[in-house]
Amino acid sequence: MSVAVVHNTAVEGRRALASGLTRARVLGTDLVVLHAFSGSPDPASEAKESAAVRDAVVAGLAEIGEPDAAWTLLAGQPDPDAVSTLLGLVEDAKAELLVVGSRHRSAVGKFLMGQSVQRLLLETSIPVLLVK
Repeated sequence: MSVAVVHNTAVEGRRALASGLTRARVLGTDLVVLHAFSGSPDPASEAKESAAVRDAVVAGLAEIGEPDAAWTLLAGQPDPDAVSTLLGLVEDAKAELLVVGSRHRSAVGKFLMGQSVQRLLLETSIPVLLVK
């Protein structure tokens, strides 16, 4: 079992990472960071994206004073889309909690930009912690 955090480089994503780490420690389980690749046809893009995600997570953990925290990265190609990939990764991680960072949006912003988070909330079978 694990606590899964959806990777996001925004402030909300770093807050989600911190909350995920706290929850994983409370539950005595692993922290898993989830990432859906961009789907670039460039064969080297997966390696570049993985390195960028790892660097961002390491920086985020250092920022909250936890540079040595243990975590694992699970990533996959969008198949058929990023949300479906993330849902599959949640299952692969055997997660008992999904942590997602989201920012406050206007009504129009929620309609236009909140669909991915909304799908994650509605389609996952495990509890979700939404961090602002």
